[in-house]
Amino acid sequence: MLSGRQREILLLLSRHKEPVTAEWIAKELSVSDRTIRKELKNMQTDCKELGVTISPIKGKGYCLHILDQEVFQQEINPLLMEDPQDFSEQKTRVHFLLKRLLLQEGYVKLEQFEREMYVSKSTIQKDLRLVREMLGKYRLSLLVKPHYGVNVAGSEYRKRLCFANYRLMEEPFNHANNSRLAEKSFAKQIKKIIINKVNVHKIEISDVALGNLTNHIVIACKRMEQGFAMRELEHTSGEEHPFEKKVAMEIIEEVEALTGFSFPRAELEYIIIHLMGTKLLHENALTEYREFDETREIVSCMVARLKDELDWDFTSDREFLHALALHIRPAINRLRFEMNIRNPLVNDIKMKYPSAFEGAIIASICLEEWLSVKVEEDEIGYIALHIGVALERMKRKARKQKRVILVCASGVGSAKLLSYRLQEQFSRELEIVECINYYRLEDYDLSAIDLVISTIPIPERLTAPVQVVSNFLEAEDIKGIKKRLLSPDKDNKDSYLAEDHVFIGKRFETKAAVIAFLSNILYEKGLVSKEYEQLVLEREEIASTSFGNLVAIPHPTMPETSDTFWTVCTLARPIIWNENQMVQVVCLLNISKDAKGDLEEMYEQLISIIEDKKIIQQVIKAKSKTEVIRLFQSETVRS
Repeated sequence: MLSGRQREILLLLSRHKEPVTAEWIAKELSVSDRTIRKELKNMQTDCKELGVTISPIKGKGYCLHILDQEVFQQEINPLLMEDPQDFSEQKTRVHFLLKRLLLQEGYVKLEQFEREMYVSKSTIQKDLRLVREMLGKYRLSLLVKPHYGVNVAGSEYRKRLCFANYRLMEEPFNHANNSRLAEKSFAKQIKKIIINKVNVHKIEISDVALGNLTNHIVIACKRMEQGFAMRELEHTSGEEHPFEKKVAMEIIEEVEALTGFSFPRAELEYIIIHLMGTKLLHENALTEYREFDETREIVSCMVARLKDELDWDFTSDREFLHALALHIRPAINRLRFEMNIRNPLVNDIKMKYPSAFEGAIIASICLEEWLSVKVEEDEIGYIALHIGVALERMKRKARKQKRVILVCASGVGSAKLLSYRLQEQFSRELEIVECINYYRLEDYDLSAIDLVISTIPIPERLTAPVQVVSNFLEAEDIKGIKKRLLSPDKDNKDSYLAEDHVFIGKRFETKAAVIAFLSNILYEKGLVSKEYEQLVLEREEIASTSFGNLVAIPHPTMPETSDTFWTVCTLARPIIWNENQMVQVVCLLNISKDAKGDLEEMYEQLISIIEDKKIIQQVIKAKSKTEVIRLFQSETVRS
């Protein structure tokens, strides 16, 4: 049976087609190379039984090979989803303690945790400090009573919020509980009831929201079975939400028939609150949202902030305004009732749409100010999706046809053929002004030409950018023109990275220390203010800037510099950046005060670098500043 760490190694290898070094795996898991090699050796027997093998490739690392695809699908995927209950990691221990205490009636002695987790009392005491902090966020207390043990004090509603928001429901609910409610089929039955109501009332609900609602009702049923039904609720929905109340009552009626429970009024209110945090109304029902003053005020605030700070004007984009309002109304209820929403796409959104995510952070300030609450990055991620769609729409409208001349040395026939191929591929993007021979190029007026497409290399530097293609316009040529259309002036851009903004092999233990060092460098150069470091730390508080692949891109909450540039620092050893995510390359990002949202090219270049594992490995190993700059620039040219 694979241990928790071995599962993590297997998961890492399964994500890569190319070999992965033990050194890289060790950095990702924050252990030594020797430990990884020992684990890989011990895994061999178990892996063969699961339809895979791990092969060492000299000089390159380790590669996962699938021996039996059917066994792999049946055995490996469920295995990676299992809770390993490996208590060597603090995060696993803390979640176990939190879950046990939330579910426990009465006190639990530390000796019992020692027996269950196979760790020392001093280790448990350290872990309980973190548990106390986590409980405090939900106004729950950790009580310690000599000779009795520890217990959680607080309302049932807050215990359920804590249980749900820390995602403990994804773990086994109670390994000692043989109740039929612990069976997977019970959750499926609850989901079936909800889907039936969704269809009857013609409701729009996402799969994520459906899963959340199912889990909350399953938790309610299990807690009621254990004698922890809610008798009163801090928040009441009143009679302001009749639609949600009607749906909740219909759901409860069927759940009561399924379980034999009798739901008290507080449990009904509990489900109504969760329905209020879900976009339940059909998308054709627009008038209620338009007339809802609170939603309208917040959306107006968001649109104004995006225009003022990023120069993104969405005031006339009715599709965006409507979609955002549909999202914001249930978001208000989620935040007001302290319910978290899960966003499985949040890391991808941060990586693929960084401009939209930064815009969503700015927009979310309106929610924070209106409700006096902190908006978590899962919620910010959903706002970013709506902004990203609006940005794409804005770009399409702003996109004009590029005026092009063709330079062809092979005669009229091949020039015409190339012209037809270009019109077939780029009829909306390109206007072909003329086909000319190379000798005419010297005297041609290029002042009104956006792009020169040539079948031969052009040594002269022209006022218009040049794209060289083959006579028959191959697939690579089409790809090159598409990139040119997205960022036509890329070849004329200066590098965002200068030698005096590169630091190699620094020894820091925390992200705060790295940020303080880089901030001080920029302050001493007169590029930023004294408050700069605090602005960068404030941005980290909103949402982590670690993107995986051992890279973090910290930046201030507001621009401070006159130019857009990067400051890169590699570390001698990886450090924990956020929730055990390791970082060894830090790229401090500064955006020009005058950029006004025109950042797509810069982000495209930066993301293409940090997504490339091989480039980052070379950056970490680089011994000189010029080598780091060369690696960043070579990837920029390739992108």
